[in-house]
Amino acid sequence: MKSLIAWSVKNWQAMNVIMVGVLLLGVFSLSQLRRDFWPDFELYVLSVSVEYPGASPDEIEEGILEKIEESIRTVDGVEEMTSLAREGMGTVTLELDPDANQADAQRVLTEVTTLIGQIPSFPELAEKPDIRMNTNFVTAIRVAVMGPTVAELSNLVDRQSSGSLLGVDDSNGDFRYDEEEAKAEAALALRRVAEQIREEILALPSVSVADLVGTPDYQIDIEIPEDTLRKYNLSLQSVAEIVRANNVELPGGTLRGRSQEVLLRGSDKSTVGAGIEEIPLVSQPGGAVLTVGDLGRVRDEFSVEGSINEVNGHPAILVSIETTSADDLIEVAEEVRQFVEEGSDALPSGYSLMAIRDRSTSVKNRLDLLSKNAWMGLVLVFIVLALFLEMRLAWWVMLGIPISLLGACIYMHFGGHTLNMTSMFAFLIALGIVVDDAIVVGENIYVHREMGKSYRQAAIDGAYEVMPSVITAILTTVIAFAPIMYMEGRIKRLTVVLPMCVGAMLIISMFESLTILPSHLSHKRSRFLDAMTYVLFPLRPLGWLLEKANAGMSALLTRCIDRLYTPILRWSLRNPAIVLSTLAAMLILSVGVVRSGMVPFLLLPKIDFGFITVQVTYPDGTPVDITNAATKRLEDAIWKVNQRSIDEKMTGDPGGFVQAVQRTVGSSGDEVGSSVAGHVGGLFIQLNDIGERTVSSDDIVRMWREESGRFPGAEAVAFGATPRGPASLPIEMRLMATGENLAMLDEAIERCKIKLGEYPYVSDIATDTRQGKWEYRIKVRDDAKAMGVSLADVAGTVRASYYGEEVMRLQRGRHEVPLRVRYPREDRNTLVSFNDIRVRGTDRMERPLNEIVEVDVQRGYSEISRVNQMRSISVVADVDETRGNAFNVVSDLKANFVPEFRKEFPGVQLQWGGQQEQTDETVNSLFVGFFFVLGAMFLLLTIQFNSSWQAILILSIIPFGFIGAIFGHIVMDIDLTLFSIFGIVALAGVVVNDSIVLVDFINRRVADGLPLHDAIIDGGRRRFRAVLLTSVTTCAGMMPILLERSKEAQVVSPMATSLTFGLALSTLVVLILAPVMYLVIAKISPPPSQASSG
Repeated sequence: MKSLIAWSVKNWQAMNVIMVGVLLLGVFSLSQLRRDFWPDFELYVLSVSVEYPGASPDEIEEGILEKIEESIRTVDGVEEMTSLAREGMGTVTLELDPDANQADAQRVLTEVTTLIGQIPSFPELAEKPDIRMNTNFVTAIRVAVMGPTVAELSNLVDRQSSGSLLGVDDSNGDFRYDEEEAKAEAALALRRVAEQIREEILALPSVSVADLVGTPDYQIDIEIPEDTLRKYNLSLQSVAEIVRANNVELPGGTLRGRSQEVLLRGSDKSTVGAGIEEIPLVSQPGGAVLTVGDLGRVRDEFSVEGSINEVNGHPAILVSIETTSADDLIEVAEEVRQFVEEGSDALPSGYSLMAIRDRSTSVKNRLDLLSKNAWMGLVLVFIVLALFLEMRLAWWVMLGIPISLLGACIYMHFGGHTLNMTSMFAFLIALGIVVDDAIVVGENIYVHREMGKSYRQAAIDGAYEVMPSVITAILTTVIAFAPIMYMEGRIKRLTVVLPMCVGAMLIISMFESLTILPSHLSHKRSRFLDAMTYVLFPLRPLGWLLEKANAGMSALLTRCIDRLYTPILRWSLRNPAIVLSTLAAMLILSVGVVRSGMVPFLLLPKIDFGFITVQVTYPDGTPVDITNAATKRLEDAIWKVNQRSIDEKMTGDPGGFVQAVQRTVGSSGDEVGSSVAGHVGGLFIQLNDIGERTVSSDDIVRMWREESGRFPGAEAVAFGATPRGPASLPIEMRLMATGENLAMLDEAIERCKIKLGEYPYVSDIATDTRQGKWEYRIKVRDDAKAMGVSLADVAGTVRASYYGEEVMRLQRGRHEVPLRVRYPREDRNTLVSFNDIRVRGTDRMERPLNEIVEVDVQRGYSEISRVNQMRSISVVADVDETRGNAFNVVSDLKANFVPEFRKEFPGVQLQWGGQQEQTDETVNSLFVGFFFVLGAMFLLLTIQFNSSWQAILILSIIPFGFIGAIFGHIVMDIDLTLFSIFGIVALAGVVVNDSIVLVDFINRRVADGLPLHDAIIDGGRRRFRAVLLTSVTTCAGMMPILLERSKEAQVVSPMATSLTFGLALSTLVVLILAPVMYLVIAKISPPPSQASSG
């Protein structure tokens, strides 16, 4: 290895070429990196959906879900199987193992498709199963396509010229305004505009995926009253048959002539409501023909009635733009925003566009924040190096940082990684660490020069002397990050890139410090530095100040070593028991502080993306008007809070912190109000950026909740702030049962809700299942059976009346539009119409429904959830983290509630979900991985020092860095998070690096024949500057983040706190505890030279 260093020194020009090449290629790679908030990860989730129109959740569970679950339960590679039954739809979801790859996903998809195809039968009216592997898209931004309000429609002056959009012609040909018709036509017009906007957005170069959300499907209804049907001796079924026979397009073969072939086709098919109205239904004796439009009404509208989707009070449809693994989130969002600005002017009168839910703003601001602090940290590192080392040496040592960082960018670019929060964490962590080996090498070369050697020989000998220690130190640090790669749970997908990036930077740094750095330090003068002297001429006064400060710091450092460190070290060596017992007591106290909850642990801190939501849920079957009024009240409340923010100057924005309000009632396909029933509604509020306001999203939610008041009759009103990445709600208790134990679930749920309600800082307690609509369960009377009336006849007639008799599916563009025949909308909303339904028996006689059936009124669940073939109900809750934390709540529940609960409900299984499940998986796997890491470190250190005791010495120092990290969290008043652990891992690497070099130098002094005490003191004095410098440079790199007061830095602050405060104490620990431990271990197992002399 010495020959490699000598070759690098000799071929310094080649080293310069390598250095410049890495820098240039690194800059190019950095410019090509895609940007996102979290790293790319593949989340393989397979879903099997079966539509069963009109069926209740109980029917779907029994007729569909249980059959699918039983058929695919043996499929290998599935981590969890969940099922959901709701009115008209059943879905089974398979979440594959976190380590699954594309081949595994394809295998599972093939197996599931085959096994479901072998199921003997589904209910007759159920649709074909839809099996798909869901793609992992990330929403970048949404565009609200907003149309005119009802008030704007009614106030338009020139209604006649506006055509059917604003009114209808009466029988006299005069124009009249019909609000219901106008709203229906306006909704269709808005949908057409939204479809066009979607196509235009998809045409943008950077956009790959764009879909409409919150929009029901198209549907055409032929509505004919019962009286009309009886008048012309028709039924809904017969109407469907007539329409089906007259709205066709059939191929008729090919006419082959002498000169050409002609296709023959029978075509009289309409795909729009106006054409359906012209289909003949009844021929009268006089020859007149009555059409569909003569006997009833054709509604060419949507499948969901009464749904509401508004943005800032205007009817709206959202276009969701999503990114794939090949897209740059910020680039996509910028292009879409530009389209919105330019495209609004081209829309018809009354329509407008608005960009909402722009995730790129938060991503860009946080990446800019981290970049700014990284540059500030780099400058501080250079200043620290210049204070302790000569200017020339400081420059070349500091240059190792950009070489390592840009070298890692090359790896990230060609490895397919993105520039995201996790990779930026890696850069920040490495900012102070990657310079450590360069400091050790550079400082040792400097010492060898002071011995009188030439620059060339000092560079070779100085680098070679510490090379084994540097290599071992780098490898142990890389190994220290390994457990993060093998964590369990979803959080692994967000953090696996961190050890990869840190490892790449450390390996590049090791190569640079042992080859490029010695080649630069082997010359007395450098043409590059001479040129930089002229380029940076305006900064020469700063350089002069640093040189003067360097002389002062060198003298101060020498006095500190002589007058402070050496006496303390001598005293510690005389009193090892006091030193060891004091530090051990501090360590025990730190562990106790964490275990007691004084410093709570959260898997991920809340990240303020600037979005808040509320969802209000009434009992299933509640009229839409009640839900609509509740959401309007919530909307009024948030605008009042917004006005308060203006009055009290909570934001610098003159319009307040509310930028957009999306209100939904019964909409589907969106996060808010995802149910298609009118009893569910919600609001999504887009706030301005957190840097522009003095209050957090949680504070705004608290004010909003207080302003909104209570909602009598509502089953749940759930307010929410920003998400936590892959972790879900702070508290989730999942209760599961099967068979005869299902009766216990309701009571068990209530017990859990009552217990959670006892905690004053726990809010928004809710379950994922509620009472469904009232059900009329029909049974045919015995006397009716004797008349030839069957249950199939009754059920078919009732289904056709309300759900509709399906005629056909019409293909209209990219949409498949069902055509149905049923009763008019107003007749489907009354019990009188239900009783007036006429049913024909085998004798062709019509009888009123109430004369032939008995009705049993029951009520089931609105949704039924299942997990791994067991009925499951979850109790979820949020926690006000300003008053308490989920860790303490769950700990108390486990200790004081769960044992009694399991005794009271032995047939109910209780599992923890949400953040607790993720925390248990992550922390447990980290601890297991850490023990493997200790074993690998022990092996490396034993090889390095040829002494297992000295390996134990170095490893025993690692836990003491934990003391400073915990103290830092108490001082900064922040919670422990996963990123705190990342900081502690990095801290362990620095501690091990310093300890290795220190122990190695003590061994060298012992090998030179010095007495043990003198060798320990001389080694400590010799390595004092290097140990202090590695710690101070790392702290300097972290200082900008640590002192950053912006709320945008809330995620990285725990990491900086762990590393900075931990190093502050670890420096003392390494310089004092390592020599003391060396002395203690030397008495047990003397170093080789001492043992031989003894």
